[in-house]
Amino acid sequence: MALQDRIRDLSLADQAVRGLSGRLEANQRRQKSQQRKLDQLLNKAAEVSEQLKQQQAIVTTMEKQIGEIDLKVAKHREQMNTVTSNKEYSALLVEMNTLKVEKTKIEEKMLVEMERLEELKNQAAELDEQSGNHKKLVQKAEADVIEAREEVGVKLDEAIAEREKATIDIPPDVLTMFERLGESYEGEAVAPIEEQDRRRREYNCGGCFMSLPVEIINGLIMRRDEVITCPSCRRILYIKQDLMQAIGAKGG
Repeated sequence: MALQDRIRDLSLADQAVRGLSGRLEANQRRQKSQQRKLDQLLNKAAEVSEQLKQQQAIVTTMEKQIGEIDLKVAKHREQMNTVTSNKEYSALLVEMNTLKVEKTKIEEKMLVEMERLEELKNQAAELDEQSGNHKKLVQKAEADVIEAREEVGVKLDEAIAEREKATIDIPPDVLTMFERLGESYEGEAVAPIEEQDRRRREYNCGGCFMSLPVEIINGLIMRRDEVITCPSCRRILYIKQDLMQAIGAKGG
């Protein structure tokens, strides 16, 4: 088998490995993405929960302050029933009015804080619901990974073995070139020749679609044990059997 055909077989085996690996990796990426979103929701829920505790403490403190004022007012009312002078009565009345003004201010502030508390409660409830729904998505993604691993596992092992077998008859320098191009072009190290106009002898690279001189086409037909690359993208070129036969063994 000519070197160009062996490289083509290696390319097919490599694409099979990449395709099967890609299916598994895609599921793993989805699972990780869903887990990241869930972690973000849980972190946000924890932050809101802490804010909720602090806000509740603020409201509780204000309620306590109002309760203390009410006790003082009640105590002053009792004292007003027992005082014997107008001066003492007036002093208690002034202090009661002052306490009522202070209570009103606290109540107004507490109303704002209670609105904030309600907002946080709603936000916490919404985050809890979102987290619960997203946990189901994570569980589904995890199940998909397991299913993909079971489905792809044996096939992937077989494809890897086929790929290793295909590398045996490839010269080391050519294999190095193939792997480097595969990394650069996401597994598309090899590109087919595409015919644009046979009469005008116009052809291009199936990888980058740049036009190719007819000398390259003739080289692919006549020198089957040579590696010929695209002048533009540097991919390894090959010519399909049917096109080669159509052009003719003498280069068309």
